[in-house]
Amino acid sequence: MPAESYIYEDGDEEAELEFLRESLEQMDNLTDKTTQLLKVFDIRLKNLGRIIAPIYKSTQKLTRLYDNIEATMGTLDDILLFFNVAKDEAATIHAGPDESELLPYLDSINRLKDASDALRQLDLESAAQSRKEIHELLRIGLGNLSQLFNQWLKQHSGGIDPAAYVNASEIPTFPTDTLKLLSMLATYLNLVNDEVSYDLRLTKTYATIRTRHLQKSLAQFSEMCSMYVRGNSLEPLPNQHGYDVASRNSLAEIRFCTIRNENWYEPSTSPFAQYTINIVKLFQAERDLVRHIMPTVISDETFFATTERPFEAYIAIGEKIMAFFISSPMYEVLHALDVYGYLLETESVMAALLAPNKNQSANMANMAGRLQAHLTKSFVALTVLLRSPFKEDTMPKQTGGVNELVSNTLTFLSYVIGYKDLLVSLFLSMGDGHWNQGVSQQSPHVSHHASDPSDGLSIFQHYLRDVIDALSFTIDQGGKHMKRPALQFVFLINNHSYLARALRDTMYAGDDESQSVGLGDLVGRSALLRIESQIERSRKGYIATWKALMSSFPASSLAPAEKLSMFNQGLDDMVRVQRSYDLFDAEVRAMLIFDATDAIVPDYEMFLRQNPDKSPEFARAMKYTPRDLQRRIKGMLDD
Repeated sequence: MPAESYIYEDGDEEAELEFLRESLEQMDNLTDKTTQLLKVFDIRLKNLGRIIAPIYKSTQKLTRLYDNIEATMGTLDDILLFFNVAKDEAATIHAGPDESELLPYLDSINRLKDASDALRQLDLESAAQSRKEIHELLRIGLGNLSQLFNQWLKQHSGGIDPAAYVNASEIPTFPTDTLKLLSMLATYLNLVNDEVSYDLRLTKTYATIRTRHLQKSLAQFSEMCSMYVRGNSLEPLPNQHGYDVASRNSLAEIRFCTIRNENWYEPSTSPFAQYTINIVKLFQAERDLVRHIMPTVISDETFFATTERPFEAYIAIGEKIMAFFISSPMYEVLHALDVYGYLLETESVMAALLAPNKNQSANMANMAGRLQAHLTKSFVALTVLLRSPFKEDTMPKQTGGVNELVSNTLTFLSYVIGYKDLLVSLFLSMGDGHWNQGVSQQSPHVSHHASDPSDGLSIFQHYLRDVIDALSFTIDQGGKHMKRPALQFVFLINNHSYLARALRDTMYAGDDESQSVGLGDLVGRSALLRIESQIERSRKGYIATWKALMSSFPASSLAPAEKLSMFNQGLDDMVRVQRSYDLFDAEVRAMLIFDATDAIVPDYEMFLRQNPDKSPEFARAMKYTPRDLQRRIKGMLDD
């Protein structure tokens, strides 16, 4: 490349560099001036901030003052409105609530309550006057609501028959809509009552109405119990002179020994048992109703106030029933036993219902405890009675028939068996042999111990065996009071046969058609065998009384005609007397006829064969042929 070209290019670059240097110097100068200007602006802005700050603070204060004044004016407007609430709501309050639309009335009361709260803050005479008017309206309004609550509650509180319902859940109370309204009203009244300090007595209102409902519902059972006691209380016997509390047990004992009872208590028919079942059902239903209607904070108090008087009436009737049991004949123990079972079944339920009220819940347990003590004494009393049965007022009849004490005791035991499960636990708690305290263990009618003294059923069986043995002893003692030898044995055969039949007919074990357990099963076959052996001994004695009619036959000092005359007289007397004997069934009658016939007919025939006397005296004395004798004996026990 030529030299001139290089020179030219260097010159251009120098010129450009110079231009750039000058431009940079100018920019530096401009930057310095700009910086100085910004510093001036910064100083001026800071000065302006210091000038504006006091003005801004004053503006904030003015804004807050304006807001406060505006709020105060609004509050004053509201307060002024509260002065007019009484006038605005008076017509609504005095008119009373509309049952189909309750909320407007509640809103009116709420406005009155809010006005009362607001005016309470003002220490002004005019405010006090307005509050007085508002409080009067609140009193009227809450009173109207309370009356409405009362009215709704009464609509379905006229009493029912609880026996018509199986359990508490089936007992009708209120329609669902009414129940909801009652609940809403009760909750509202309780809440407002606390806030405005009015005594609406909501609990008392509910309790008064529903107590009457419970009393009406239970009145039939109370009356049934009273009628039962009046109808079954002991009256003096015709020969009983004087009658006081001390003689009632003796009178009950006399009746059990001398009057065959035809009016045995049937299980589950006790009016007091029905009373117990139905009061529990009603109380359960009432507790659920109280919880649906009343606020939780007062529901328990309301329930106890509602049930207090009905429960007291129930306990009072229970006391009368207890007194009746204590003074009643032995067979009323069945009634007491049935009631005891129902008390045990319902005691825990009633205790749970009345748990917070310990005095009330304890009453039922106390009644069950007293009844248990009475039952214990009654079962002991039966064995005591059987060991010494016959006194001046309880002597057996001179008919040879089944003694009333024997009949009543066996019927009583047959009913007692129906309560076996209940008695097993009762006898276990009393202990084995408790009924034999004070009695010698060597007594023939006392067995030594239960097969398993720790088992209630075994103890109960032990008791039954002792009763049967004591009853056999009673029969033996009754025989000794018979005035004729033949009558004694007829009495023994009759009563022991009756006892044996009762055991034999109640031995169901092994019977595929029956799952029940009878008296014979519980007592055992050994007791039956002992009684049957006693029957055989008595039959031998009875046969001996017939053979005694022929005691003159071997006499050598008497002529055959005289012997026949003596025999005829003795036979006629025997037949005449035995016609009055009372036999309980055909089998015993056939047994006695067979024994009498077998006792004398063969010997009579032999006597006639050995004395073929044809003299007129013998012919006149020959009153009976052997066949006539058989017919005579066979007909002597006909009705």
